[in-house]
Amino acid sequence: MIRDDLPRLQPMSTTAGNGGSLLVDEAASPEALYQEADARLTAAQGMLFSAALAGDSGSLEGQDLQNVAQAAQILVSDGLDLLRAYHVATSRARRRLTTHRTHQEA
Repeated sequence: MIRDDLPRLQPMSTTAGNGGSLLVDEAASPEALYQEADARLTAAQGMLFSAALAGDSGSLEGQDLQNVAQAAQILVSDGLDLLRAYHVATSRARRRLTTHRTHQEA
C-alpha cells in the first residue's frame, strides 16, 4: 500500500546537469504546487511581455534576447512540471476522498 503523505520526488525537466538535482514533491498539497506553477508562469509571461516591448523599440537584441529566451524557457518548463505534479496531487486527493467516503458508508 502506498502512503499518500510520503514524498514522491520527480526530477524537473530542465536541469543544468544530468543528476536531477531539482525535484518536485508530488506529495505536496495541490494548492502549493499550483501556486509555485502560477508564480513561474506569471513571471515568464511578464518577462516575455517586457521583451516584446523592448524588441519593438530595438533595445533588446543579441545576447540580451538570448538570455531572456533561456530564462523564459526554464520558467515555463518548471511551471509545466509543477502543473503535472498538481494534476497528480489533485487526482490523489480525489482518490483519498472517494476512499474515505466509501469507508464511511460501509
